[in-house]
Amino acid sequence: MSKLEALPNEILILIFCNLSWFERTISLWSLNARFNFLICLTFSIDENGIIFNQPGLSYKKCYSGSFPLISNLSTLSIASFVRHMHFDGTNSNVCDLIHKLLFHNNFGEGFHYPNLKSLVVSECLLSEPLIKSLSWLIENQLYKLTLSFEKVGKQTVMLKKFINKLFSRQNQLVSLRLDIANGMCDIDIHQCLSLSSYPYSRVIFNKRESYCLSLRYLHIHLIYTCFLEHIIECIPALEQMSVNFKSSMNMEPRSTTDIETLIKSNGTWFDKLPKLESFSLKTLICDALQFAYLKWLLNNVNYIRKLKIRLGGNEVSNETTTIWNLLVDANFIRQYCMPDICKNLTNFDFYIAFKCELLSVNTEKIINSFKIHPFFIDRQWTNVTCFFDPILSYQHLSSSIVNQLQFYNGLRYYPNFSTWPYIRRISIDLHPSIYSLLQRFDQLFPNVWYIKVNMIYFRNGDESDRSAQLRVLFETERWNLINIQLSYVTRLDFGFCSKCLDGSCDKSIDRNKTRAKMLACLISMTVQLKYLIVENFQWLLHAVQYASNELKNNLLLTVQYAEFGVASCHRGSNESISVGKNLVPFLSTYVPHLQTLRLWRPDDFPWTSIRPGFKLDCRYAALLTQWLDSLITPQSIAQHVTIFQQDLCQLAEELKELCFLDIYGAIHREKVESYHSMVKTCFPNSQIYIGISRFRLWI
Repeated sequence: MSKLEALPNEILILIFCNLSWFERTISLWSLNARFNFLICLTFSIDENGIIFNQPGLSYKKCYSGSFPLISNLSTLSIASFVRHMHFDGTNSNVCDLIHKLLFHNNFGEGFHYPNLKSLVVSECLLSEPLIKSLSWLIENQLYKLTLSFEKVGKQTVMLKKFINKLFSRQNQLVSLRLDIANGMCDIDIHQCLSLSSYPYSRVIFNKRESYCLSLRYLHIHLIYTCFLEHIIECIPALEQMSVNFKSSMNMEPRSTTDIETLIKSNGTWFDKLPKLESFSLKTLICDALQFAYLKWLLNNVNYIRKLKIRLGGNEVSNETTTIWNLLVDANFIRQYCMPDICKNLTNFDFYIAFKCELLSVNTEKIINSFKIHPFFIDRQWTNVTCFFDPILSYQHLSSSIVNQLQFYNGLRYYPNFSTWPYIRRISIDLHPSIYSLLQRFDQLFPNVWYIKVNMIYFRNGDESDRSAQLRVLFETERWNLINIQLSYVTRLDFGFCSKCLDGSCDKSIDRNKTRAKMLACLISMTVQLKYLIVENFQWLLHAVQYASNELKNNLLLTVQYAEFGVASCHRGSNESISVGKNLVPFLSTYVPHLQTLRLWRPDDFPWTSIRPGFKLDCRYAALLTQWLDSLITPQSIAQHVTIFQQDLCQLAEELKELCFLDIYGAIHREKVESYHSMVKTCFPNSQIYIGISRFRLWI
């Protein structure tokens, strides 16, 4: 008997639960009957089922190894123990295969996981098979569903029908987390529960049979307020509701007059949501109308026991009538942030952060206002936290007692400060005093794993004093900066990859050098960097060119996920369009263990250009127009298929561990089928998605 086998079952289960589902099934299954049974038990533990959300899981290994094993209907089948699944589209096309993984034949026939109760589907592309699978699952199988789509595209009608089903009697879910804010700006989606959207279904909607009678817990991320008002008509058994607006409460398409009429109505939602006990709201408040709507909303849930609100205000207004210009104290909270009647309220959790003038902030007076206010005294809600951020000019006010934050020039906090000292993500606006922050970073932020660096002072054309000061900093302190270690940071974002590159090259050598040294210095501080996101891939080439001492060959060996913006291969200078040809050589040299690569392109998917060189003279515009017009000809399409094939094959050959390539771009519809045929031939054992704006290859 080995030492591992000598361990008791309880210890072995803990060990197995710390392995991924893939490692458990491939490495330990069939060693002996006892291990098989314990592995099955781990799959029955909540949130410990089959999970696809990490880089490095290849399509080949899954389909040749784990999928057949888990679907095996033997006497001791793993599939019958699985209670939870998580499919995430960030590092694979697995969301496109959900219907094949769950069902043997048609939807609802030969379902492999009889005890599956919880499902998470995130960052997925909408498709008809996916919607059919989800529709069957919410009607027949699941208790809990978490769902977020990355992009809807032309599937709006299908999605609207599915959302209607989510809030109908056909849905048997008890808990639902739904994100319709990410990539779903179409207001029709938010209006899909409105009676006016379905005139032929008006009779059905007026009957109680259309209600969802099982749903108890709802967390929704949305854009428009109309959707919130519609769903409360459909979920009479709801006990807990959490509402998160993408930014502020968008009241379109209704007019200001419509909203003013609505908020004058009295009453509550008790007849519609009689079992509601807890309500949570997170939003920005931008004007007096939104404050009035907030008050109307809170008065409608004035019978609840628990209330949690997170409010923010971004801008300082010169208008004396702006509510944010009032003193935000106990009186303010009672008047604007709570229901008028609170007879059942036993738990009130609030956090407010808004931009204001320093002269208007008297933190001691604000704190004392809760200690003398009768309402808060009676309920013993007098221990609040209030302080002012002098760097960003924000007042923070919370019902929780938390430690004072540390403020530095250029430092921003992603989440609200009530998570201190457990903040996980921060943002940095580079400032000359950033050196003092970085020196103490591990001490101040032992829980931060993600830093986003604002690159505004390093983009083309910036000649501000800040840019010059940063140049001096990274010239004079670069060796001290290199010696700093960010022991816990695993992700660095430099700018926004979704920002379309205009095809111009930065001609400022000083700025390119400073930016290169800044990138190299910050990257060199990390000890276990796994995720690297860079707005412009050319910045990394500059780092190799101007900061080779700082950017050593082994610096990026730990990176598994990379995301870059790559300039157009059609538009721009000759230098700009040729940047992409350096992509694979750079990755194979500096990031050889890369598993997921995501590229943002302003146009075609190939990153190597075949455009002839054009001089930037009076003939450039005419030559470029002629070139762009030629891109839809059969000859041009064939040439681009060939160069794309070369790009893909070189990438797969040089990066042996690469499992997933994801490209955002824009191509002519005529190219879709040609690209698909080529990729299918070159990568026969793979999962492919190709559209006019997206290319996804899981190998």
